[in-house]
Amino acid sequence: MSNYLKIGDRTLDGDQIISALIRYQLLETMVGQILIDEVLQNVPLSKQEVFHTLFGNTEVPVPDDFDGFISQWCQLKGVTLDYFKSVVLRELQLQKFKQLRFGDQVESEFLRCKAEMDQVEYSLIQLTNLSLAQELYFQLRDDGADFAQLAQQYSVGRERLTSGWVGPVPLATLPIEVTALFRSEQIGTVYGPVPVADSFWVVRLERFTAARLTEATRADVINRLYNQWLQAQIRAMTQTPGTIAIQTNVPAEAVESEPLSSQTRPSQANERLPVAAH
Repeated sequence: MSNYLKIGDRTLDGDQIISALIRYQLLETMVGQILIDEVLQNVPLSKQEVFHTLFGNTEVPVPDDFDGFISQWCQLKGVTLDYFKSVVLRELQLQKFKQLRFGDQVESEFLRCKAEMDQVEYSLIQLTNLSLAQELYFQLRDDGADFAQLAQQYSVGRERLTSGWVGPVPLATLPIEVTALFRSEQIGTVYGPVPVADSFWVVRLERFTAARLTEATRADVINRLYNQWLQAQIRAMTQTPGTIAIQTNVPAEAVESEPLSSQTRPSQANERLPVAAH
């Protein structure tokens, strides 16, 4: 008996699912998740880790009826116990893996990429006419003209809807010509006309926020390192001949009958569900 995947009015068999993975460029994503499953087999969780993460308070002791706590949590969140074992626990394992694998690299990576994480807020007028751009620049620099009013009146970009105000945005996302000017951190200084592609920018730096290694930044850096690592693992597998192939007439015993996540297998679900209280 064959299985089919139903999505709306469409029903897909195995060959069509494979075709869809390739067509919609989802194959690499799937490869990555399978690779992660292999890694997570070596990342156990304790009852204490699960409880404190879900409960959000490390001072509260783990309840004696841990299974009852899990059942209540699932009811509160509207998920099944199977979903908890296959999805929620897997995500907790993944977060623990990230910390174990990349936590000690955060400081050095932050220093390396700090310049990319600095944020700015600035006022902008985009123009296609160089003469007009020069005229507005002099009005702003020498005559104290109102930047917001000129942006609303003359700017050809979407920033005219916000009176020329843009941000906060990462400094690294701006055109290199503007990034170089804003690195001086001269708040209130008007620059222009700056040639950017087919237009001319008149800009004023309003606020410069240097990146700091906060908890949120630490999480961002860890995710950056993790994504770099995962992409490298995916490339290594997809570029190795024979590791990914469409096969026919595969013996039944060679086909996984359970979902890919090891946490959904009955024998391993109990192993992955924490057994130690501390």
